[in-house]
Amino acid sequence: MHPDRVYHVEHVVTIDGAKLYAVTDMIFNGEQPIAVLIWGGKPGKEYPLVSVPLDPAHLSEHRDGQITHRYERLD
Repeated sequence: MHPDRVYHVEHVVTIDGAKLYAVTDMIFNGEQPIAVLIWGGKPGKEYPLVSVPLDPAHLSEHRDGQITHRYERLD
């Protein structure tokens, strides 16, 4: 699957108990948002090699520089 558009989602990552913000590539498969952690393939023919589906209920549009969305999940 080669995405038509790649977005950038800001989200919280917990490392050694510290909550930090990170920005990850994100694509959509229909209405399903998917965070892409590692891309595979050759330039121009990339595909998601390691990805995680996101819950759309916690995703919002957020325009700030390169960031297009924010994912906020309170766990």
